[in-house]
Amino acid sequence: MGLFNAMSSISKINSLLKDLENQVTITQSQVQRNASKETLLNSLNVLKQIHQELLDTFGNSSAARSTTFTVFGDRMSMHDILMYSKNLVYNLYAIIQTK
Repeated sequence: MGLFNAMSSISKINSLLKDLENQVTITQSQVQRNASKETLLNSLNVLKQIHQELLDTFGNSSAARSTTFTVFGDRMSMHDILMYSKNLVYNLYAIIQTK
């Protein structure tokens, strides 16, 4: 049961990280094109949802918490990933506030 949970959690995190990478790429393009506030708010909500799912998944698996993952070609620990995604949310929120 523990091995299945670990494998499932790690797989889910890898999937969420691919979603995060895709969303960051999309959001960067939106910011560069000076997208509307509503468009950026939608992207913010997606990033917040991914961050929350990462938190939940890491919280449910000690194996996932001790594994390193690759994000944009960089190896990251759980702490690094969560700080990165949190900072994405905060930075995008700051950009939206200036609109």
